Amino acid sequence: MIKPDITPPDEHAVWWFIVSGTQVLATASENDAEPIPYGNANFIPGAKSEYTAQIGEYRGKPAFVLSLTEPTLVLGGYAWQPLRQLLRFGDSELFAIAGRGCQLQHFLTTHQFCGKCGTQTVQDRNELAVLCPECEFRCYPRISPCMIVAVYRDRQILLARGVRHPEGLYSVLAGFVESGESFEQCVHREVFEEVGVRVRNIQYVTSQPWPFPHSLMAGFIAEYDSGELDLQDDEIVTADWFDIDQLPKTPPLGTIAARLIATVKAEVSA
Repeated sequence: MIKPDITPPDEHAVWWFIVSGTQVLATASENDAEPIPYGNANFIPGAKSEYTAQIGEYRGKPAFVLSLTEPTLVLGGYAWQPLRQLLRFGDSELFAIAGRGCQLQHFLTTHQFCGKCGTQTVQDRNELAVLCPECEFRCYPRISPCMIVAVYRDRQILLARGVRHPEGLYSVLAGFVESGESFEQCVHREVFEEVGVRVRNIQYVTSQPWPFPHSLMAGFIAEYDSGELDLQDDEIVTADWFDIDQLPKTPPLGTIAARLIATVKAEVSA
């Protein structure tokens, strides 16, 4: 449970997830024992003057977010880095909590006014929400459900490079769930829309919060059923079937895409 708008007691050392937008203050070394700052409130300059909240535990110790409007804080040994860069640590817990901090800041900065009457909102002190003092409309952080699916046939997996992917990076397919649609229906629709093939035997694998800015990804694997590749030009740059043992560059460990690819590999190698 997130404990909003608090700071730890001065004598207590905690992990500080210091965020600004999708930037996180972290070490540049993957081997550093403290990938993010660890210390009491006095250890972090200005910690008490910004919004803070306890957002969980990291390595068995309390984890706090310190939300900054601008990435101006300077700490020796740490630098501002895009949230995605934290994936290089191979630490899914680190990435998840940092992502939670970024989502919290996004929520607060995008809900400063009531969407019902336009009055400036106030933060609820008992739960993660904002409240309109005029009409009492309460708003909670938005979560956008989406599916991500690894499609395979025999020992091949279907990988694509989307319009927002870095050059050379291939991944599995993904898409947002529409109103009134189940995850399984979304899998069928998105796969057909993006690459023109039909799937069968959809199996749920796992889920992952994806803080860009507020998605929750439900991961599946599915077997190819029929159809030829016919790419949706405004979404997919290129796509192809790859032998499971001869893959191009794919997402790093710690991502749900990597987990799905590994699941397919185990499935077809059994």
